[in-house]
Amino acid sequence: MTNKETQDFEFDDEVDFKEIFLALWNRKILITSITTIAAIVSVLYALSLPNIYTSNAVLAPASAEDSFSSKLGGYSALAGMAGISLPSDNGSKTPEAIERIKSYDFFVNEFLPNIKFENLIAAKDWIKEGNSIVYDNKVFDLKTPSPSKQEAYLTYTGILSISEDKNTSFVYMSIDHVSPYIAEKWLKLIINNINKHMREIDKNIAENSIIFLEKSSRETYLSDIKVAISKLIQSQIQTLTLVESNEDYIFKSIVSPIAPEKKSRPSRSLICIMGTFLGLMMGIVISLVLHYFNFKKI
Repeated sequence: MTNKETQDFEFDDEVDFKEIFLALWNRKILITSITTIAAIVSVLYALSLPNIYTSNAVLAPASAEDSFSSKLGGYSALAGMAGISLPSDNGSKTPEAIERIKSYDFFVNEFLPNIKFENLIAAKDWIKEGNSIVYDNKVFDLKTPSPSKQEAYLTYTGILSISEDKNTSFVYMSIDHVSPYIAEKWLKLIINNINKHMREIDKNIAENSIIFLEKSSRETYLSDIKVAISKLIQSQIQTLTLVESNEDYIFKSIVSPIAPEKKSRPSRSLICIMGTFLGLMMGIVISLVLHYFNFKKI
């Protein structure tokens, strides 16, 4: 490329930038108008959003020494002698508990009966003065059919967050709600009810095992088998005692739920900034498109 061609290329490039600047400057009123409208809309949208409060809890799994299966582990050999199969120790019950908490059955049987339905599906805002809830009448109205349990379950899974740290075995759980007090109450409810629910499962297993072992003892005439069954029955009775006396059967609270004083979202300032920026970008793009089409017509 010759020096003259290089100069022409640089000149053309400079002219292009100047043309873009002039195109935007000539439509500065349009750009300003679009940016202003976007800013106003984003402010109104941000103000329309209710504050959401998040109650958090950190849970530790119950010690392995207190678990149901570990109590039976020492008697597996005796059970084998009696021809009886006992539950094996498959490790922590944390994964099972987490999946139960997220399940529809737990929601319907352990969560929904203990809350106000409208607080889940129709809570629109929370008034701090008086600690009252504002409801969306379009969603929940005594004169119209209310959402189904399956629709409410989708809301439940949307406000619930639960995860396990594989390194520490700690479980992090949180609930979102427009009311910080309801968020705290519901999180405590879930923790208490999963402990109670899984305690009842192991209690039923132990009680059924005792019934079965007693029946097996009556049907056998071998003294060694009767001794083995007797020891198994004693272990099941110990399990029942453990189940009845241990409230923190699956999870122990490391950080208990509280009613947060500060909202977790929305970030209204960020919404306003992003809305204004998008309005500016939209104004620039529209101005350049209009300039291009007008230029093509000439």
